[in-house]
Amino acid sequence: MAEIALGKKSIPAAPSAAPKRFIFTAQDMEHFKVSDAKRDLLSFVTALGRSAISTSYAFDPENLLEGLSPGLASLHGSLQAISSTWLKELPPDENARARFGNPVFKTWHARLTERSRSIIQSIMNCHVKYVVSDQKSEWDMSILKECADAGAKAALTEASKDVQRGENAKEDEVMAELDSYLLHSFGHEVRLDFGTGHECSFYVFLYSLCKIGVFGNLPKTVAPSQDAMAPVALAITVQYLEVCRGIQTDYFLEPAGSHGVWGLDDYHCIPFYIGACQMQNKVYEDKEYAPSSIHDDALLRSNEGSKMLYFQCIRYIKSLKKGVPFFESSPMLDDISNLKNWAKVSGGLTRLFDGEVLSRKPVVQHFVFGEIFKATWEPSRREEREAPSSVFNDQARSSVDAVAPWALKH
Repeated sequence: MAEIALGKKSIPAAPSAAPKRFIFTAQDMEHFKVSDAKRDLLSFVTALGRSAISTSYAFDPENLLEGLSPGLASLHGSLQAISSTWLKELPPDENARARFGNPVFKTWHARLTERSRSIIQSIMNCHVKYVVSDQKSEWDMSILKECADAGAKAALTEASKDVQRGENAKEDEVMAELDSYLLHSFGHEVRLDFGTGHECSFYVFLYSLCKIGVFGNLPKTVAPSQDAMAPVALAITVQYLEVCRGIQTDYFLEPAGSHGVWGLDDYHCIPFYIGACQMQNKVYEDKEYAPSSIHDDALLRSNEGSKMLYFQCIRYIKSLKKGVPFFESSPMLDDISNLKNWAKVSGGLTRLFDGEVLSRKPVVQHFVFGEIFKATWEPSRREEREAPSSVFNDQARSSVDAVAPWALKH
């Protein structure tokens, strides 16, 4: 059974300040590059991908809760409710003239801020009820549906004005830290943009849930099995993408950085890596899908294609950029399609995530750190500068085609 590096320190009982930024300067960035926080996040994301390779779990769009723990079923229910309901209730302002960023997104994000504590409380309630109290590691579908319904209710119900707190200082500290990571996972409400830094925040949120045992790992100091991680890697990622794609397209969120910093697509990186890992699972070995299969549009649109995360990502890109040759709209992904097997694709995407996402200051400078995802260095600045109160004027940006270095033909 594979394990992941989750760190050995327990969450302290004493309350501490709210999670905050630690990366302001190049010196701070150098500290982060060699930190336990970066190492653990990279290990966690890598472990999610490997779990999609090694288990017998097969993602089924018709049975999305299968394999999830009660707490993660609650999270899935919340994400599903957000994607299916919030945009309908908060449609974009059709009269807005900005090239990027519909102002209604500020209202959408304000709702997230208002209800995030309730969403997290539902996760923790399900975890305590069915994992901590019952000491079980397998759950009936009826329990998972109950928790998914509870998560949906938390996302759909207007929260009370009183901030929900844990039963003691330690629980309240954990709730506040989880809340910070969740709020940073869906774009910036002032800049009206979305990038890989926001995506990373969601996986920091999942990493934190894992460390406190919400993946169903008992005791929580033991890493979850690959069978427990694979449904998170696929089912939770797919539902998270549903939310993100809705706000990105309906509210025209600006890609943070030029082409998402490195050119894989405008907003995301991790789903491509997990998707490439999924394609290596023996469950699909008789399908003989190759990286070049992304050019088979009939396959991408098929029911079989909808079960493959990588194909879903490609299908979405093509739906947005109709009429443009794929090699022009997505040159890096087109280069990657020339590779011989999925192992080379996933290996290259791991290096890309490490080198061009986690090692780039423009991406990670807005990370916040608490006691679960912890910074161990002294930041160069103790107080944050005030964020801008209005959206920047739109400016012309130059773009440079990015080529995946491991996909070059020799």
